[in-house]
Formats: sequence, C-alpha cells, structure tokens
Amino acid sequence: MLRSALALLSSLQIGLRIKKSIERSLRQAIVIAVGLVVLVAAAAFGLVAAYQALVLTYGFTPPAAAGIIAAALALLGVLILATLPLFARKPKHPAPSMMEAGSEGVGLLDQGVGKAMQQVGPLTLLAIAFVAGLLASRRK
Repeated sequence: MLRSALALLSSLQIGLRIKKSIERSLRQAIVIAVGLVVLVAAAAFGLVAAYQALVLTYGFTPPAAAGIIAAALALLGVLILATLPLFARKPKHPAPSMMEAGSEGVGLLDQGVGKAMQQVGPLTLLAIAFVAGLLASRRK
C-alpha cells in the first residue's frame, strides 16, 4: 500500500517536472521566435538602407543597386554554405566486435613482447618468464 502511494507520488512529481520543463522550453521558443522576427526586420531595413545608399549616394541606377545587393547576399549565402562541413557531426564509429577486440589485444601483446625482446634480448626474456612462472606456481 505504501509502495503504491510512493509510486503515485513519484509519478506525480515526474509529471510536474515534465510540465515545468515543457513550459520552460515553450518560453524559450517564444523568445527565440520574437528575436528571429526582430532580426529579419532589422535585416530588411538594412537592405533597404543599403539600396537607398547605393542609389542616392553613389549614383547607381535602381536595377544596378538591386543587382549589387543580390550579388552580395548570394556571396554571403555561398560562404555560409561552404562552412557547413566544418560544423557537421562526425559519424560515430561502431563499437568493435568481440572478435576484433580480442585480435586487437593479441596484436598489442605481440607488439609489447617484440619491443621487450628488442630491449632485453630473447634469452633474458625467456629466463624472466621462467622465473615468473616458477614464482606463480609456488603461490597458493
């Protein structure tokens, strides 16, 4: 009885946490949406101001000014798209299978033995292995 009451209380607390999390996420989404609308409006006004500056200050014709702004935006878009591979997630490598892991361990052991043989010499290494085997067999 007590266990079921505690489980119900726990599920109610989890439900409350989920509800708070959803409300927090919704508030964040609204703030982000409002921010994006303001940024789009700022970009639109900036483009109109650039167009007017090209036409009135620098003496371009309206089609030429529009073409310059369109080319600048196209260049900016291409540069942004060119940076996408830098931010792409690298695929995760699958975990090695048991057979690969075993053979990898044997390969590392073989490399270690080979390096030890080069540094110490095969006869010395054989003597060390023999003494280690004797000591290990005497322990109980």
